[in-house]
Amino acid sequence: MNNQTALITGASSGIGFELARCFARDEYRVVLVARHLDELREAARLLQQEFWGVEVVLLPCDLSHPEAAEQLYAETTRRGLVVEALVNDAGFGETGFFTDTDMQTELNIIQVNAASLVHLTKLYLRDMVARNEGRILQVGSVASFAPSPCQAVYAATKAFVLSFTEAVQHELRQQKSAVTMTILCPPPTDTNFFHVAHAEHTRAASHAASARAVAEEGYDALMEGAARSLPTLGAKVNFFSSLLLPDSVLATLMNTQVHAVAK
Repeated sequence: MNNQTALITGASSGIGFELARCFARDEYRVVLVARHLDELREAARLLQQEFWGVEVVLLPCDLSHPEAAEQLYAETTRRGLVVEALVNDAGFGETGFFTDTDMQTELNIIQVNAASLVHLTKLYLRDMVARNEGRILQVGSVASFAPSPCQAVYAATKAFVLSFTEAVQHELRQQKSAVTMTILCPPPTDTNFFHVAHAEHTRAASHAASARAVAEEGYDALMEGAARSLPTLGAKVNFFSSLLLPDSVLATLMNTQVHAVAK
């Protein structure tokens, strides 16, 4: 073990699990956070099967509750875990016209994707800055770059994550801190996201990227201290399109991604 600890939210599957694999491969102690203990146990079993001797800590936590971030931080503190790397991956979405979707679901999306991310960042970043070491990976999306009809709240939270991350990156440079913060902006990725968002049959789901490939690129960027990771050609195209096209056109293009694939 390298005696360093990485805490990953949304770690039971998808990009979060693949990022946990990257840390486990490099002999970090990995703290896996997700809602369901049984899914965390399966994730831990897979990691320990692949990486003999890796230490895995399971912390079931529902980040849709406003008090969850504080409770998670208190628990890692109680256990004496010094978090050198924080990955804010937990997040989910909902698909449909805003007038038709469920309000509580969307408030939970805001809480998980934005509010809990900010809260966890505040708590762990203060400790990192005090030690003058540490790194944080914020998982955004290509939806950070454009308004997304029929996923309006989800895309807005990811735009928030991008703006928030870039502002704090600038602050860290002003403070001359050795702590780094990286934002990962993946394209549509083959994860449980589409099932939860009721978007399994959309165009975006039909050409989703590999979660492992996305995680590997994001992990490399984090370790290099890069400001941003745009994994795959698709993510890069989305980013550069956002620089060239007006929001009205971007919204139209994003809207096509939530159309059902013809059978």
